[in-house]
Amino acid sequence: MICGGFAACTDDYDLDDEGSYPSWLGSSIYEALKNPKDLKSAEGNVLEGTFTNYLRLIDDLGYAETLGKTGSKTVFPANDEAFNRFYANNAWGVKKYEDLSEAMKKQLLYSSMLDNALLIEMLSNVSDGATAVMPGQALKHTTGANVIDSITWMRSKADMPVNNPYWEKYYDKGIHLVMDATRPMMVHFTEEQMTSNNITTRNADSDFEVVTGTPYNVDEKSAYIFRNKIIHADVTCKNGYIHQMHDVLVPPGNMAEVIRNSGETGYFSRMLDRFSAPYYDAGTTKNYNDYAEVNGLTQIDSIYQMRYMSQHSEGGKLLVDPNNTDAQYVLPFDPGWNNYNNGTGENSAKDIAAMFVPTDEALKEYFLPGGKGEFLINAFGKKPNTLENLAENIDSIPLQNVQQLVGNLMKSSFVGTVPSKFNRVMDEANDPMGLSLEVINKNAAGAYDVMIANNGVVYMLNKMFAPPSLIAVSAPVTLSNNMRIMNEAVNDGKNRSVLDLKLNYYAYLLAMSANYAFFIPTDDAFGRYYVDPAYLNTDQPRALKFYYQDRSPYVFCSAWKYDKNTHTVGTTPADSIGRVLPANFRSQFVDILNYHTIVLKEGETLGANKYYKTKHGGAIRFEGSTVQSGAQIEGEVPVSNITKVYNQDNGTAYAIDHVIEPPHKSVLDVLQGDSRFSEFLNLCTDFDMDSIMEFASDRLVEVNTVTKRKRMEAYHTFAAKGGLTDNVNYFNTYNYTVYAPDNAAMQEAYDRGLPKWSDIKVLFNQYNEQLDREKSIGEISPEVQAARDKALAMVEEINAFIRYHFQDNSIYVDNIIESGEFPTACSDTLGIREKLTVSSQSGNGKLILTDNNQQTVTIDLNNTTTLKNQMARDYVLNNVRHSIETSSFAVVHQISTPLSIHKDTRRYDSLWSGAGARARLKAYRKKFDSYLYKRYDK
Repeated sequence: MICGGFAACTDDYDLDDEGSYPSWLGSSIYEALKNPKDLKSAEGNVLEGTFTNYLRLIDDLGYAETLGKTGSKTVFPANDEAFNRFYANNAWGVKKYEDLSEAMKKQLLYSSMLDNALLIEMLSNVSDGATAVMPGQALKHTTGANVIDSITWMRSKADMPVNNPYWEKYYDKGIHLVMDATRPMMVHFTEEQMTSNNITTRNADSDFEVVTGTPYNVDEKSAYIFRNKIIHADVTCKNGYIHQMHDVLVPPGNMAEVIRNSGETGYFSRMLDRFSAPYYDAGTTKNYNDYAEVNGLTQIDSIYQMRYMSQHSEGGKLLVDPNNTDAQYVLPFDPGWNNYNNGTGENSAKDIAAMFVPTDEALKEYFLPGGKGEFLINAFGKKPNTLENLAENIDSIPLQNVQQLVGNLMKSSFVGTVPSKFNRVMDEANDPMGLSLEVINKNAAGAYDVMIANNGVVYMLNKMFAPPSLIAVSAPVTLSNNMRIMNEAVNDGKNRSVLDLKLNYYAYLLAMSANYAFFIPTDDAFGRYYVDPAYLNTDQPRALKFYYQDRSPYVFCSAWKYDKNTHTVGTTPADSIGRVLPANFRSQFVDILNYHTIVLKEGETLGANKYYKTKHGGAIRFEGSTVQSGAQIEGEVPVSNITKVYNQDNGTAYAIDHVIEPPHKSVLDVLQGDSRFSEFLNLCTDFDMDSIMEFASDRLVEVNTVTKRKRMEAYHTFAAKGGLTDNVNYFNTYNYTVYAPDNAAMQEAYDRGLPKWSDIKVLFNQYNEQLDREKSIGEISPEVQAARDKALAMVEEINAFIRYHFQDNSIYVDNIIESGEFPTACSDTLGIREKLTVSSQSGNGKLILTDNNQQTVTIDLNNTTTLKNQMARDYVLNNVRHSIETSSFAVVHQISTPLSIHKDTRRYDSLWSGAGARARLKAYRKKFDSYLYKRYDK
């Protein structure tokens, strides 16, 4: 048996044949319990007292032959003295053996029995399924209890969950039910298991003492079943082992039952049971009726099991109700599942669950006036918020919010959440929950109020730990009946994937250390319209209207004709384009979420400024009661009015009456649409620049076609990238500032020597044909080479000038201006980016720009004649799926003084003007050729 370890004994000895078993074995389990004084054990283990009550259980249930003959069993009996203590005080109300019903007898016997023979030191062993045995891992074993022995007849509504439509049809007719259709477990604590899993046993308030209410004697190294001590272990019999218990082993039930029956967690149980439903159980029905037929009992038509809709349950997820309809909201796991495993794929015997359950007193303090949860009763309660109405008002809280309240307190691992590891217990936002011994309730005896169920441990709390999802900026979407669309988007993937955004945005908004401003379009706002940017460059632009229905797929979308010239959306049936499936608006909805989220600094609130960057680098303009972005500022779409403000623990949420609309203009649109920038635009878009660059440098074209194109494109300010127009070639998925020199600034730059493309064309036209002839004979004249060197220097100067006016980070001119050094799109021959310095005079709305030459340029918010804070967006669209692949955001400011990268002069022509120009140009050519790769290729 010892060698057999975890497995049951393989030798079934015939106890009637005295010579068929080893001489060192004692009598059978049954005989040992009848005559404990006659028991002789090689190990010296003995039984204490008499076992008349336990033997009566065996006899009455017809189990004497099994325990008196062959087989391998382990039993955990209590003696008659323990039974007398049980009769004096028990939850069943029985006073003597004769008061026990047959169902009670079965629970007492079969729940104290294992169907294999195990020494105490083997209880914590688990098998890898092959040959290896891992000691110190198991926390539980399946008992000998049979599911059909636990069938309950629930007669009326008083026995069943309330405010639960799945139970209503049984309120008047009753229902046959098992609390779970898996066999109950026996939870045990052994020295080996606790040591292996860092469950503390020494000193006051050890994990063991807090959970069981009893100090652990490390010298005895005792084992416990639930909180019941084994006082005599490893009594060896011919057909198994006896481990005598200090008290009668009464099965506690699963966590759901323990919480329901505790007498001090009624409110929490009501919330928990709203996720339960009776599911017809064909297997249990058949097994019982087969048993009933053999034993002459009345058959039962239908037996149900009480299950909890959850992400983790028997057989996997239980995401459908008894009608096979998708459940809208489910628990993290099924608290009524006897055979619970932690879902990690490890051996199911290694762990149980944990729940942190506030007492009724704690929930009274939370929900009644003055409590942190009062807002829930005020929002949804049907009666005044008084103690007399509390249960009914709690029942009125929507299921999604109940899920938030309950789910935050359910933890998948007891081993990982024992008191010594409380600092590692995380809430739904993956932040420390804040547990301590001080928040565990204490019972009348002064012990910590902890209940051990057959599938988990329940810690009773004197405080309610509110889930972050009810105090974060995302909370209003779960509390308002007019924010259901945004609710589906924020919580997409948490329970169900209606939109399949794959963002887990709810987790992002639960960061309690963050400070958000979160704008929430109401359902009415979504029903107005949202101009789809992915369709703006198509023959038929469209606007999207979203609406919610309380059935799958919940969020519906329809497309309508949009006239981008008049900025109007069609309203007649002829203007309807039809329904749009989530796959065709998914990227747009992701963009909506990002556009409506602002990440603020610690302690910052909206209002000190007007302009704020969104989560993905866009920008909004906030003006007290309104918020808007590019298309709204341009007057193409109505502004978003703020209709309600919610002050939450990690920021502020704002209900708005229109979806915030991003800019419809690209940077190129802005420059093309304003004649003040015509000279700068011409410099950026000359059509002959490629030919000029080929004339100026062989290094640009001497390599393979791909590298040539890459090097040439580096000189193009705008390029076709699948956007609404050509996009800024220097941009990536980020946000930028464009300091656009107006025509006056460009004239000043020309006066200071900045070449035009037309200036280089003079050299090109004069020497290009001669260059071709000289190349054909393999010798380029000094005259032509000098012209090429000058052309290269002029090309580079134009390129540097343009790039130096494009800066990383969108900096808006506002009351408070972000200051610092910012890299530009211009880099030197080593590839090191040139920078601009941004500063401001506090509160006066002036952005002061300092270039490499220490020249300052001021952009004044109060100057009404100049362009500033012009929002733009360069899209990269998938024109097949009509989705937003990525984008770049920019703000454009007009400047009337050109910027210069040159530290020693304000001239732009120093390389090719004045004495020594030829030598400077030759040196520049050499440097350019040497560092071209580092500059543009990497």
